[in-house]
Amino acid sequence: MFNKITIWSAITDEGNIKFNHIDDGWSHGEYPDPISEKFDNQKAWAKMNWKKEFGYLVNGKVKRA
Repeated sequence: MFNKITIWSAITDEGNIKFNHIDDGWSHGEYPDPISEKFDNQKAWAKMNWKKEFGYLVNGKVKRA
């Protein structure tokens, strides 16, 4: 069994790429959507630079598309 996922990494001010989290499905946005309005820190995601990769979760392991 496999599920589509989006792998989100933040790009730091120094240009380094740092893994952040995985979302279910393939996101078409430029940055991840906040999980809930309760999490104020996630509102800042819109101002950050992001790298997204599409992949699959296969038997609990990430496989990049």
